[in-house]
Amino acid sequence: MRNALYKNISICMGLGGLLISSIVCFVYYSIQPTFYNYFWISVIVFSTVISVFCGLWIKNIIYYAYKDPLTDLFNRRYLYEKLESELKRLNRSKTALSLVIIDIDHFKRVNDKYGHLAGDKLLTRVSEVFKANSREIDTIARWGGEEFAIILPDTDSQGALKYAERLRKAIEKSEKCFGVTVCIGVATTDKPIAIDILFTEADKALFQAKLVRNKVVGANFPLCEI
Repeated sequence: MRNALYKNISICMGLGGLLISSIVCFVYYSIQPTFYNYFWISVIVFSTVISVFCGLWIKNIIYYAYKDPLTDLFNRRYLYEKLESELKRLNRSKTALSLVIIDIDHFKRVNDKYGHLAGDKLLTRVSEVFKANSREIDTIARWGGEEFAIILPDTDSQGALKYAERLRKAIEKSEKCFGVTVCIGVATTDKPIAIDILFTEADKALFQAKLVRNKVVGANFPLCEI
């Protein structure tokens, strides 16, 4: 009954020999399609295709602006913007914020022994361990080279140190990470301080950890006291 009452009009759009969009309209048999019907349907199809392509284009721009292409983690640019936002939120939330900086021990040895492709693979595998051991609200970023940084909202110094120790053990025990270990520096604040201060203190803690290797060190300065 339905087929007896309706007929369809199909408008397709291709690009480079590939079908990229199509619209099928059902009309009564008593209605005779005109040139204007086809014209406006074509306009709708074209507008839809343009909207989809623009959306994908913008999505790709945002992705490459804020993501590290190798590890699929956030990059340094996004890290700073997110940290600035989280520090401003401290005034309202009355909670603590922690910053964790991680460095892979003897990363150059992996590159020298196995090659740079193996080094890249190690970075991606370490990133996967970070993701598996973090919360959705945590922001994980590749800070540069073999260094990573993680923002821990609503996390005091004790919680951040426990989290960092969990990451250290997870990397140490992982069979996919070429047997490497990591050093971790942690800084915590409950005040909206300057980003550079928080990074500097976390970096100082990381430096102390690197003197020993395979170590977690927390920053010890007044703004870290919760």
